[in-house]
Amino acid sequence: MTTEVQVQGLGEFGRRGFTLEHLGCEVVLLLHAGELVSRFYQTGATEKSLQVECAKHLVMKHGWDGCL
Repeated sequence: MTTEVQVQGLGEFGRRGFTLEHLGCEVVLLLHAGELVSRFYQTGATEKSLQVECAKHLVMKHGWDGCL
């Protein structure tokens, strides 16, 4: 379940099907429509790093043009 803090960290991408899930106590998984996009250590996951990975995924896998 994605919390309000996680939604804020994902920004607009949270409304585009991206979610975060905890894997144990150290790792956070970034998912898009249930598909694994990236893994982060909780201590290194920043709002910017999450959103960069979201944008890269949309461009590479879905041909996104960058417009929110």
